[in-house]
Amino acid sequence: MRKGLPLVAALAASLAAFFLAIALSATAVGAAGLLVLLGSVGSVATEVVLWRRPVVWQALRRLQLDSTMRAGLRDSMLLAVTAAAATRALDAFHTVAPTLAGLWALRTVTVLLQRSSAEKRRLPVSWRNLDVPGVRLSRPWGVGALADVATWPSSGSLPLALGVAVSLLGAPSGWVQAGAVVSFVLAGAVAGLALVDGLRAARDTTADAAVRALAGALEAYAPDLVLYYSRPEAVGYIANVWMPTLEALPHRTVVMVREAYNEPLIQTDSIPVVRVSAANDIERVLPRSVHLALYPSNVAKNNHLIRLPGIFDVFIGHGDSDKGGSATVLTRIFDEAWVSGPAARDRYRVADVGVRDEQVREVGRPQLREIQRHEAPLTESHAGHDEVSSWEYTVLYAPTREGFFASWEYSSVVSQGGVILDTLLRTPGVRVLFKPHPGTGTDDPLFAEEVEQLRGIVRTAGPPHEVVSGVEGLYAAFNRADLLVSDVSSVITDFLASGKPYVVTNPTSMADAEFRAHFPSAQGAYILSGDGSELGRLLQDAWHRDSLSVARARTAAYLLGDTSQPPLERFIDAVDTVLALQRADTARRV
Repeated sequence: MRKGLPLVAALAASLAAFFLAIALSATAVGAAGLLVLLGSVGSVATEVVLWRRPVVWQALRRLQLDSTMRAGLRDSMLLAVTAAAATRALDAFHTVAPTLAGLWALRTVTVLLQRSSAEKRRLPVSWRNLDVPGVRLSRPWGVGALADVATWPSSGSLPLALGVAVSLLGAPSGWVQAGAVVSFVLAGAVAGLALVDGLRAARDTTADAAVRALAGALEAYAPDLVLYYSRPEAVGYIANVWMPTLEALPHRTVVMVREAYNEPLIQTDSIPVVRVSAANDIERVLPRSVHLALYPSNVAKNNHLIRLPGIFDVFIGHGDSDKGGSATVLTRIFDEAWVSGPAARDRYRVADVGVRDEQVREVGRPQLREIQRHEAPLTESHAGHDEVSSWEYTVLYAPTREGFFASWEYSSVVSQGGVILDTLLRTPGVRVLFKPHPGTGTDDPLFAEEVEQLRGIVRTAGPPHEVVSGVEGLYAAFNRADLLVSDVSSVITDFLASGKPYVVTNPTSMADAEFRAHFPSAQGAYILSGDGSELGRLLQDAWHRDSLSVARARTAAYLLGDTSQPPLERFIDAVDTVLALQRADTARRV
C-alpha cells in the first residue's frame, strides 16, 4: 500500500480541486472553472491508473471509498459548483442536475447487466489440459474496462464536467449542453454493449450442463488417481512440489483444485487440472476409474473427497520436516500416510496422535531425483585455503516461512536473517544465494517486510551474489550450493540427499544437544544459535574440515530411508501396489 500513496495523493488532490472550486465559484468563476478542469482531468488519469493497481483499489474499497463512492463525491461537487456560481451558472445547473440523474440511472442499468452476465459465466467448474466437448463459453467483451473508464470518473460525466469548466472560464453556455449530450451518448453506448454482452452470456452452457460435460470428459479420460488440492490462501507451491513426480507416473492422473484462485497456480502442461468449487459436484465429476487420492495438505475440505467410498486416501504432504505440523491428529483420517523414511514413522509414534504404525508407508522422496549427489565431504578446490581472492564456495540461505502458531515458529528471517547475510557477504571467497520460502509473510506481514529488506541487501551486494528467482527451483539451487543455511523445515531433509554440509538455525533457547534431540533432522547439522553471529566459525569448519560428515550420513539414512532404489521408482511401486489392491477389491465386490 505504501507504493500506492502517490496514487492516493493524486486522487485526493483531484477531489480537493472540486472542493476549492465550490468555494471560489461565487466570487472567482474563472478560477473555479480552471479547478473543475484540473479536477476532472486529474480524476480520469487517476482512475485509469488505479484500475491497474488492484492492491490500492482494494485498500480504498475497504475504507468505504470504492468507485461508486468516489464517483458520487465528484458528481455531487460538480453539481454544487454549478449551483454556487449563482446567476452566471444558473442555466448550467438546470442542465447538470437532470443530466447527472440520467447518467446514474444508466450506470445502474450497466452494472446490473454486467453482474448478470458475470453470474451466467460463473461456472462451478473449470478445466485445462483436458478436452471437454459440447461446452460453449463466450469470452466477455471489454465491457468491464470500457464501463470503468467511461463511468468511474464522475460516473461518465467527464464531458459534462469539461463543458461546465469551459463555460465557467467564459465560453458560451452551449458547451454545457454539448457535454451533457456526449456524456449521455457514451453512457448509453456502454449500457448497450453490456446488454449485447448479456445476450451472448445467456447463450452459454449452463452451470449444470458444464458439470455434466466435465464429468463425461473425465469418464472418457479414465484417470487412475487424483491429486486433491485445497488451501484457504492463494499458494501453489504445496501442490507444485508434486507436479514433476505426477507427470512421470505411468498412470493417468488428474489434479482437482477446490478454489478458483489456486487453479491457475498449478504448474503443469500435461496433467488435466479441474476446479470443482461445490462439494456435491465432486462425486458427480470424479469417475469410477479413480482408486487413489493423494492429499498434499491437511485442510477441512479434504473431507469432501474422503467421504466418497471406493477410493484409497493417502496423505503425502508437501515436505518431510520436524515441524509440529508434520505429525498431527488430522492424519489419522487417511487410509495411509506416505513418508520419506524411519524418522517420519517415529515422528508419528512419538507424537502419539492416533496414527497407527500400519498406516505409515515409507516411500522415500521421489522429488530428490533432481538433486545431484556429492559423494566426498570436501572437494579439492574447497579444502585448505585460508585466503582466497575470488569466490569458490557457494552458500545457499533458504529460510522457512513464519509459523501458523507461536509453538511452530522456526523461521530465522526476523531473528537472524540480517546477521546471516552480513556474515556471508563479508567472508572472502563466498558467494551467497538467497531463496526465501515463497509463502513468507502470508500470515505475518512483518516477515514479508523483512524478506524484502534481505533481498535488498543481496541485490545491493551485486554479483556474484544473487537472489534466486522463482523460476529456478529449490533443487536447482541445491545443486549450485556447497553449504545450506536453513531452518527446521523440509528444506534440510531434502538437502541431505546432496551429501553436502548444512547449518540449521536455532531460534529457541534450547542448548545444541537438546535441539538435536528434539529435531532429529538437525543431528548431522551445524547449529546456529543466538543472533547468528557464530556463523563465521561454523562456515570455516564446513568449508575446510567438514567435521560432521559422518553424523550427516547417519542423519540422511534416518530421514530418507532406503536409497538403494531410485526415488521415483520407489514411489511408483507404492502407487502400483495400492491401485492393484483397489482394483482387485472393486472386482471382488462387483
